[in-house]
Amino acid sequence: MGASLIPALLSKGYNVTLLNRGTRPVPGTRQLVADRNDPFAMQQITDKFEAVIDTSAYTREQSRIAFNTFGIHAKKWIHLSSAAVYKETKGHLPSEKDPIGGASVWGVYGRDKSEADHFLLNQEHTPAVAIRPPYLYGPNNDIDREQFVWARALTERPIILPGDGQTKLQFLHEEDLASFILYLLAMHAMPTEAINLADPHILTIEKWVKMLCDIAEVEPEILYGNDMAPSIPAREYFPFRDYNCALDVTRYLENFDWQPQYKLRDGFTHTFKSHSKEELAKSSPPTLAEKAIEY
Repeated sequence: MGASLIPALLSKGYNVTLLNRGTRPVPGTRQLVADRNDPFAMQQITDKFEAVIDTSAYTREQSRIAFNTFGIHAKKWIHLSSAAVYKETKGHLPSEKDPIGGASVWGVYGRDKSEADHFLLNQEHTPAVAIRPPYLYGPNNDIDREQFVWARALTERPIILPGDGQTKLQFLHEEDLASFILYLLAMHAMPTEAINLADPHILTIEKWVKMLCDIAEVEPEILYGNDMAPSIPAREYFPFRDYNCALDVTRYLENFDWQPQYKLRDGFTHTFKSHSKEELAKSSPPTLAEKAIEY
């Protein structure tokens, strides 16, 4: 996220200060060195900032420590949340009105992110926005997702889809997330609220894989977990669970004068072209589950 957000902020003339453990200085920024999980180390920081963008708070405690350090002076607090905060919804995509607490499929991650959201959205003196995207993607994505598909397609390996391949997915380009954060920073009066943020278009896993392979100009061999691995959890052989990850994004579409720059195919084409085919082919070795499945 930082690889897209920091250049975007600098390009708009913002003075950017980063808080980290000091191992990754970034040109053009000022650096504060501290472990965000250490309350004593954070208490030593006396710097004041008009806006805080927290892209790495996974728990209520992390948010509390950061807010106790910077929140009293900040005029805006922007928190990167997740679609995983929502409990199971039946018959509709989760909206900001639905209860949070994390669906069971997301485990501790969903519960912890929910508690961080709840803490920040209930602070009275500092406007806070919790941005809830589904899956992020883009050239700087270091999570093995689109690369996973391209690696198999380019090396003529079968791609096993979770279940019957009809699980719903939704995405947001990393540069569009950075663009929306800039939009929030430019607002005269930022509200306190949660916002589902994603490209409105929803794909099934099968359509997503076929689109990626079409971009790479290869014909994939597609198999299905229901047939090949009915007793193996999908995450052991594929980047996504056999669980819908898509959101109702009506609120931002109707209430914010902002639109994503990238349409899905254009965004994934942009991502594919940022890599060489050679590096993609080597980027994702077979998983243990794949090795155990008889094709």
